[in-house]
Amino acid sequence: MIDWPSIMQVMTYEIFPGIVVAQDELLIFIALLILWATVGRWMYNDAKSRGSKWAWQWGYGTPLTIIAGLDVMLLVIVIYLLLRDSE
Repeated sequence: MIDWPSIMQVMTYEIFPGIVVAQDELLIFIALLILWATVGRWMYNDAKSRGSKWAWQWGYGTPLTIIAGLDVMLLVIVIYLLLRDSE
């Protein structure tokens, strides 16, 4: 039988007052923040270098779609890659 750790043995962190997360959840949260920032910066720079009038909407709007889920954000990235102007 598997001996699961009790809730007292799991390392937790309080990231905001009243919000306590486990160590694994914190690492996933940090990884998603890095992904969010990197995708936004890349899309903004790419759209701006291609002369798009919508560069800031692509750069700031696409990472916000992660609220709907990671799969929606990835779908928007694919749509951007299909719709962007070729060099």
